[in-house]
Amino acid sequence: MIDYNYEEAITFFRSMPHFTPPKTGGAKKEFFSLDAELMLLEKLGRPQDKLKYVHIAGTNGKGSTCAYLASILKEASVVTGAFTSPFLYRYNEMFRVNGMDISDTDFAEVFSQVKPAYDELASEGIFVSEYEFLTVMAFIYFIKMECELVVLEVSMGGRMDTTNVIPSPLVSVITPISYDHMTILGNTLREIAAEKAGIIKPGTVVVSAKQEPEVAEVLTEVCKSFEDMEITYFKDESCNEIDYVEHINSVVPIEFVEPSKIIDRDIHGQKFVVADGKEYFTGMLGTYQIDNAAVAIAAARKLKGLGYPITEENIRNGIVNTKWFGRFTLLSDNPPVILDGGHNRQGAAVLRKSLEEYFPGKKITFILGILADKEVDIILDTLLPIADKCYTVAVPNPRTMPPEKLAGMIRHRGVNAEELSNDMTLATIKEKAEVVCMAGSLYLISSIT
Repeated sequence: MIDYNYEEAITFFRSMPHFTPPKTGGAKKEFFSLDAELMLLEKLGRPQDKLKYVHIAGTNGKGSTCAYLASILKEASVVTGAFTSPFLYRYNEMFRVNGMDISDTDFAEVFSQVKPAYDELASEGIFVSEYEFLTVMAFIYFIKMECELVVLEVSMGGRMDTTNVIPSPLVSVITPISYDHMTILGNTLREIAAEKAGIIKPGTVVVSAKQEPEVAEVLTEVCKSFEDMEITYFKDESCNEIDYVEHINSVVPIEFVEPSKIIDRDIHGQKFVVADGKEYFTGMLGTYQIDNAAVAIAAARKLKGLGYPITEENIRNGIVNTKWFGRFTLLSDNPPVILDGGHNRQGAAVLRKSLEEYFPGKKITFILGILADKEVDIILDTLLPIADKCYTVAVPNPRTMPPEKLAGMIRHRGVNAEELSNDMTLATIKEKAEVVCMAGSLYLISSIT
């Protein structure tokens, strides 16, 4: 086996597309098929079957909910792996155990374990994508670290996401579902919800944020669909000879978590109460974060019911100690500078609500970078009514909206806008601003901080 170093591993990933396989002639992998990833896992001994999971899907709030839950489990002394995406600065951020990023040495070691199996498949014309490779690495790393539980965040969708190769998770979590990735997931909320609900499997329990009625209906229907289900197992790959048939007659239970109620908030944190009357404090800002916390608390209580040693004190301390950079993060005061990754219509709506809540009556100076395949018009129509001026930047991603085009769209809506020039600093922008907000894409964060 070749031992690759960290730099070689990173160079390999930077040459790959995120979700689709390399554009190599004769590649057998189809867009969003999990077949190639499953073949890779088979060659490696199906490591995904050796771990226990909480699987988290949704449109917004997945990362924050993962962070809250992982923090609670850390307080409970449960060795917890967390696989989240995208990363902000380094690939290592995607792999965490008890809050610590994977080391460069471990990253290279795990990469070296997976690469030979990848090469075998590639020699047959079968290629996995970057995110599939990384997901496989996560399973192997979490086994190496003897994780007792893995908090697994869906990257895109659910049904055909690279993480959806796992057995039934202990708890399936669905954060708020809205419009996003519509060219892939569907044009209606029902279609998008059906894709997100693809992570739900027999034997799990579901915890969901409060959803739009049509989304709640889809989730409930999926949970009920296991009530009278028959699964046929075959003896060999030819699928001609039946081994045995398993009958499943169990509705998957689902809990819709009521939104939290705010008690007090300021620029340094917020106190809130969940449905059963218990009070908590989080240093995470943003009006939506207390609802993400409530979902994580409900998931933690499900895990407690399954035997994990989670106390109320663990939950309380876990919420207090959670940090998740780039989600309505206060970078500095005087004037306040907020960093937020809001990148779709729901993200823009909750960002505006938070800005209005924390800075009532103040005009916001935005630094915006948005991917061209997002609902740019809706995002702008949501944010610009509270804008004083906008500076536009390119997102470090091939899908970026050109800054000059974005500035033109903003000016067309009657708001002063210009491209952020190389000689313009944040300090210069702050001199004439009441509040500065940098937003539009999680990919933007690494380039402006």
